[in-house]
Amino acid sequence: MSDEKTRELLAELRQELQAAGELDPAVRQLLKEINSDLDKGNHVSTLERAKELETRFAANHPVAERIARVIIDSLGKMGI
Repeated sequence: MSDEKTRELLAELRQELQAAGELDPAVRQLLKEINSDLDKGNHVSTLERAKELETRFAANHPVAERIARVIIDSLGKMGI
């Protein structure tokens, strides 16, 4: 998966969270850091942060968790 596809998934995740009214400052910061990691080509940090998002969403945001899991799986397919 390309960085562009990852960015599309992040945008979908952001929209899902905004629709649920749950874009808290910590999540907003994580999303910002993931985008920054992608800009720098730091895929290892991207993967770690995506896993943190998935953990945060497991109980309360099943759609957001699914999107985070797709990002993680995609990064794994890239060999990260």
